[in-house]
Amino acid sequence: MGSTNLASIGAAALETLHDLVYAAARRVEEHIRPLVGSLYRLLASASPQARLPSPPRAEPAPPPPVPSGAAPTPAVHATGRELPRAYGLNRVVLLARDPWWLFAHWEISPVERVEALRALGVEGEGAREVLRVHGPEGDGLPPRDIDLEPGTGRLHFRVDQPGRTYRVDVGLRTTSGRFIALVSSSAVTTPPAAPSPDLGVRWVAVGDRHARTNVASAWSGRRLPVEPATADHDDAGPGTPSSAAAPRRPRASDALPLR
Repeated sequence: MGSTNLASIGAAALETLHDLVYAAARRVEEHIRPLVGSLYRLLASASPQARLPSPPRAEPAPPPPVPSGAAPTPAVHATGRELPRAYGLNRVVLLARDPWWLFAHWEISPVERVEALRALGVEGEGAREVLRVHGPEGDGLPPRDIDLEPGTGRLHFRVDQPGRTYRVDVGLRTTSGRFIALVSSSAVTTPPAAPSPDLGVRWVAVGDRHARTNVASAWSGRRLPVEPATADHDDAGPGTPSSAAAPRRPRASDALPLR
């Protein structure tokens, strides 16, 4: 028998074996598939809610936009209770937002307002609540008033000169021009609208465990000697044959003065 006949017989035997294995697999699948379906229906009937997806969780609707200066809607705490609208503190806080804008928010108790109106007497009729802006300090300019809508508790307002000091009062102004301050803020200085003129340099040496030490001496302009490269060089990456062979790059610490 030649080698060609042997190869043909072997190929035919392998094909026959493949057909037998495929037929056996199909027969096993035909017997197992009904069993799997029966088991799935049994589990579904025993626990019908186990296979039902949970309903989608409704997301809370976003709060409506609050007009500028109006009191915000009370937020809801994680416990489900609403945060109070007020905390019973008579105060105004003034913050510098940028060189040209300030932000003030305040709280005045109703009792404080009633006592102020009682002190005004007849003049209290028609009195308006205003935000009185004082400053810039040192210019000798009269304060300016910003009329407030009822219920206002915060306000952004623009100033004319950056890098100056301002303060505000929230109070009542009568029709005759009399003013009674209900709350007063501390003085706030806006940042300048230009780069800082301070060109000083503060040198700090960073040691072990990030300990910082001030370096009192000034830098002479001379670079420090370059340390020899170590095996754990930071610039060595994958594929580098040897980190010691890589050239050392300059670091920011090279500019520290010698002590």
